[in-house]
Amino acid sequence: MIRCFYLEDNELLWEKGPESLAMDNANKMVWVDLQSPSDEEQKQVENFFHIEFFTPQEAAEIESSSRYFEDDSGFEANSAFVVHENASYITKQVSFIFKDDILFTHRRTDLKSFAETVRKIKTFKKGAANKAIQIFLLLLETQIDLDADFIEFLTRKTNTISKKLVNERSIEEEILLRITGLQENTILIRGSIVDKQRLVSSLLKSDLVEDPEKERLRIILKDINSLLQHTQFSFERLEYLQNTFLGLVNIDQNQVIKIFTVVTVIFMPPTLIASVYGMNFKFLPELEWDYGYPFALLLMVLSSLSFLWYFKRKNWL
Repeated sequence: MIRCFYLEDNELLWEKGPESLAMDNANKMVWVDLQSPSDEEQKQVENFFHIEFFTPQEAAEIESSSRYFEDDSGFEANSAFVVHENASYITKQVSFIFKDDILFTHRRTDLKSFAETVRKIKTFKKGAANKAIQIFLLLLETQIDLDADFIEFLTRKTNTISKKLVNERSIEEEILLRITGLQENTILIRGSIVDKQRLVSSLLKSDLVEDPEKERLRIILKDINSLLQHTQFSFERLEYLQNTFLGLVNIDQNQVIKIFTVVTVIFMPPTLIASVYGMNFKFLPELEWDYGYPFALLLMVLSSLSFLWYFKRKNWL
């Protein structure tokens, strides 16, 4: 899908579809957004504006030159956005091209930050977001707000697990899997935020961005650094909860081993006594004694009780 935003009487308007590229006021274009475009639509935009979008492989590369490139006419950048898909969270690459004061965005999925940005543009007064760089910064700010909401969501999930682990001392396998899942999502969002940090840092050094926009970038960078600190704290907390879970498992296992050890030690003296009187020797002192059998039973019971008393005295039980 192609969506073109253009200025008319200092107001930002938009049209959908490939036919929007043939408008008479195409020179007033400010933002061209491509969402899951067909090959034909992508080629049409590239030929119309003389640009070339990244391939999916190029957009996913982690080299600095692939994440941000700048020349005299503009800049090209790629950034990872966290999205919810198929009951899990993944990152989707979004490509940005800023050329001749027009912002081009290329994405292969529907993103909430883009819908929120359009909604904000509708509610803004005229002239508040009528430049390509302003729309680009608004997109970044919106996505960072959504990233902050996602981190808060992870924090609430972490609090729930922490209460269950501490109050109920639950050591179910599900708890460990949920902790691991939260760790993976925290790493995912941290990587996405670090990606934006590099992008904003590069833009702050750019001559293509004017001072008012650079001031907004500095505020965005502060928000990013704050989120990075929070993700670091969240990851350390999850690691602590994981260690707590494993500690509870070890305590539970030690308790089981302790019980087996005590039972084994208690039955060792009776076993020894039974072994002695079970020897197949012809002459045993108590062999023909009338009270030999009760004596052996009593000796077994007393030996077991003596060990139980000793363990109790040492607070091992």
